[in-house]
Formats: sequence, structure tokens, C-alpha cells
Amino acid sequence: MARVCKENINTSFFHIMVQGHNKESIFNAKEEINQYMKIMKDTKEKIDMTILAYCIMSNHAHILFHEENINQLIKYMHRVNLMYAKYYNKKHNKVGYVFRDRYKMQPIYSEKHLISCVRYIHNNPVKAHICEKPQEYQYSSCYHNIFYTDTELERNIKKNLYVQEEDDRFTLMEDNENKEEICKEIIEEIMIKNNITKEELCQKEKLLSLAIKKLKYENSISYRMMETVLGVNRKKLKRIENSDL
Repeated sequence: MARVCKENINTSFFHIMVQGHNKESIFNAKEEINQYMKIMKDTKEKIDMTILAYCIMSNHAHILFHEENINQLIKYMHRVNLMYAKYYNKKHNKVGYVFRDRYKMQPIYSEKHLISCVRYIHNNPVKAHICEKPQEYQYSSCYHNIFYTDTELERNIKKNLYVQEEDDRFTLMEDNENKEEICKEIIEEIMIKNNITKEELCQKEKLLSLAIKKLKYENSISYRMMETVLGVNRKKLKRIENSDL
């Protein structure tokens, strides 16, 4: 888990990501996703809190909470993941870890970041090419929020969800410790294959467009990371990707 010092937290909004051990697919079957959501729902009856958004993918899940008491949130996540790990190991006749660490937690400190986080969560299956629109994915709150209680906060989030500009900072919740290395390796492979330097790659827009799509859609590399590694402005990268080359 990405450690968060409780004494320094001055927010009640938290973006949680859980991931399979060694990035394994732990929500591979519909019944497994449904079981995780059932455990979430059953645990909510015992440890009540507001779940604003969620998306369960094959090897990870995102959940956005509104909770004043962070100890309650920690207790909730511990129970949910423990119960699911027992279910998963029993089903697959396994022992040992199911989740990678415990989970990652990201506090959210502004309305803009809150809205961007909801959008980021809902767009996970779109970025993975599972569906074309977020609302088409069955296992996210964009399709149907099983925890929705119609509070003023929830209505305001829905109202403002697609008003604000896209913000890619929530890619930071992904496994970032090796993203830069992956980005460098892929770019190096392209350079070797085409016998060109990085500077030449950045000048060949058609080849760069293919590289951007490989980085973004096959490896979930953000424009921010590409900009750092390639030394090319994000606006230019987006223009090249979207141009008809």
C-alpha cells in the first residue's frame, strides 16, 4: 500500500486501488467480480460509508470513497480484501497472497480532482478497449452504482462529471514504479527496429503516432510519462496521435 500519514490528511475523499498479486487476474470470471461486489455491499452494511464510484477490472479495482473517519475506511478495505482472498483461494484451491500489498490510497483535495478521478475510474474499460463508452461496462458505477443513495454530494458529482476538462493526473494511481522503464524499453525497441535515434523518431510523425498508440493503449503509459521520456510536449503528442497520418 502507498502509505498515507493520517496526521497530514485534511480531506474525506479517497481513491483506492487494489491489484492482484504479481498483477494476476483475480477478477477473471463474472462470478468473481460479482462476489467482490457482494462482499463490498455486505461489508457496507456493517461498516457504513459512501462509495461514490468504482470499477472492477480483471486484475485490479478502483473505488472512490467519501469517509470522514479514515480508520473506518482502513477497517472496511481490510475486511473486504480479507473476505475476498479467502473466497478466491478456496475456489482455486490455493494458499498465499491474492492482492498485491494491501491497496493504494490517494487522498483527493479539490473538486476538480474529485470529478477527474470519477472520470478516470469510469474510463478504465474504455482505455482497455473492452467497450467504447464507460456506461457500457457492466462492472462500474457508471453502468449502475449499487451503492448510490441519492445524496446532494452524489447529485452534484453527476451534474458536473462531464463539465470539467480531462485531467490525466490519476494515472498516478497505476503501478508507476516501472512505467518509465517500460516506456524507455518500448521506445528503445522502436529505435533499434527502425535504426533511428530518439531525435529522428520524434521527427517522424507517422512512426511516432504508432509509438504513442502502443505506449498508451497497450501499456497504459500516460502522456505525462511520454513527455518526460521523449522530450516532446504533451500537446504535440496528442495532436500527432489524433492526426490522420
